[in-house]
Formats: sequence, structure tokens, C-alpha cells
Amino acid sequence: MDRFYLLLIGIFCGVNGLGIAYSHILERWGIVNIAGMAGNILLAGITALSYYFCVRGMKAQSGHAFVRGVFISIFLKLLVCASAVVVYVVLFREYVTKGTLILFFLLYILYTVLETASLMKVAKPERR
Repeated sequence: MDRFYLLLIGIFCGVNGLGIAYSHILERWGIVNIAGMAGNILLAGITALSYYFCVRGMKAQSGHAFVRGVFISIFLKLLVCASAVVVYVVLFREYVTKGTLILFFLLYILYTVLETASLMKVAKPERR
């Protein structure tokens, strides 16, 4: 198993643990705990899938396959995240809070930084 996936699982569990442990503080800030956990699950899953497409593209012999893998990865992540925000706002219009949306975007940034840093390590040429 790639080290990235172990790190992803660790961060996912850590974020969920912090969300459970400090749920009373999150509620005071206006963050819907269930929506935060659902966003965490969604972002962890889509980050794993996005990383897979990027790594698969890097290993391809064709430059076109690499570009296609990166574009699929970026577009998939953007589309799923934007759709999730729209669905949340439409379904729970009266319960939508700025705090929950900010939490979702902070989690998006966290998982994107993790994915980018891991991809940079994979792409770095080996020194001999």
C-alpha cells in the first residue's frame, strides 16, 4: 500500500476524532457536525480517487495519458466538491451555516495540500 493512503486514513481519522471530541465547540461556532463528517468522508474518498488517477497518469508511457490523468483528477475533484456544496445548500437550506461551508473548504484545502505534497514526492526523480 502506498504511504499516501496510510497518511490519508490517519488524517481522516484524526479529523473525525477532533470533530467528535470538540463537537460542542463546533456547534457553538454554527457548524453542523453531521455535515462536517459527511464532507470529510466525501473529501477523503475523492482525494484517494484523484491521487490514483494522477499516479496512474504519471506511470503511463504516453504524455497524453499523463495529461489526461491529471485533468480527470482535477475535474473530478472540483465537480464532486461543487456538487456536494450545491446539494447541501439545496437540501438543507434552512440549516445552512457559513461555518459549515468554511469547514468544508478548509478540509478541501487540507486534502489538496496532502495530495499535492504526496504527488510531488512521487514525481521527484531519484538521486543516484
